[in-house]
Amino acid sequence: MKKLFAIVMLAVLVFNMCGYMLLYQYFINQSDAFANEQISKGYYKPDELVEIKIPVRMPYVQEQRRYENISGQIQLKGNCYNYVALKMTRDTMYVKCIPNYTKTKLVNDNVINAKDISDSPLAKKNHVPLAKKSGTDNDFNYAVTLFNLAVPARALQVPYMYIAPKPLTVHLTALGQPPDVQA
Repeated sequence: MKKLFAIVMLAVLVFNMCGYMLLYQYFINQSDAFANEQISKGYYKPDELVEIKIPVRMPYVQEQRRYENISGQIQLKGNCYNYVALKMTRDTMYVKCIPNYTKTKLVNDNVINAKDISDSPLAKKNHVPLAKKSGTDNDFNYAVTLFNLAVPARALQVPYMYIAPKPLTVHLTALGQPPDVQA
């Protein structure tokens, strides 16, 4: 009986340590797979699409006039979205997406908020923020993509220089005669 109790307690401990996170990740992956399947079959209403504008700086990109079908995911202000279409301009990336409410709920339920913990080490009045947010892009949570577009350079012709060889005038002194060649 003690062995069975120890095994059950060990299983509960292992589940609390890593099984909980694996279970949440499994549910999130299932939600993503279901959303991608519905999008690929076209089971969404075009009037439910949300257009998100993301500021970018890519001066050498050819501007697109129409949206291109693309699939992907984005998380913005705590909400999860699935891409349906994308359009690029030189200063803005337009993304049409569908809100993924199931994934948003799962991700938000899985996050431990420090404000919910009563034994917070930081006092409310004496708290100094680590970094001050500034700039126009502080509302967006997106990865910065850098492109290195290089223009092929033409090789410059080096002016032709003629170097005249001079005969070698160095004399080497030998300490003895060379060995005989055996045939």
